[in-house]
Amino acid sequence: MEAAYRPAAMAQPDKAIPLATRSILRLYIAGNSPSSRQAEQNLKHLRTLMKAEADHVEVIDVLADPALAEKESILATPTLCYEHSGRRRRIVGDLGDSKRILMFLGIEMKGDAA
Repeated sequence: MEAAYRPAAMAQPDKAIPLATRSILRLYIAGNSPSSRQAEQNLKHLRTLMKAEADHVEVIDVLADPALAEKESILATPTLCYEHSGRRRRIVGDLGDSKRILMFLGIEMKGDAA
């Protein structure tokens, strides 16, 4: 039996193509504020504690792209969005408690970080 495969160009426009097990981290910040800078530093630290690296990491300045913030319903910054296997989670704040954040997101920590 042949598996059904439909290239993105032929996919129905109203149907989303699943991202399998791809993981995405997006940090929404507001300019160069102290809380934005702190959240960026804490995101770097989070990434060092993660057992598996995220497939895609973005830092998005909502002051530079307010339409994107509105489209994604970002009401406060900094906000970290995590998407994995169709599951989405968001955390608002400076991301200071790394271990607790990774537990909430369901991301495994490296063995020596636990």
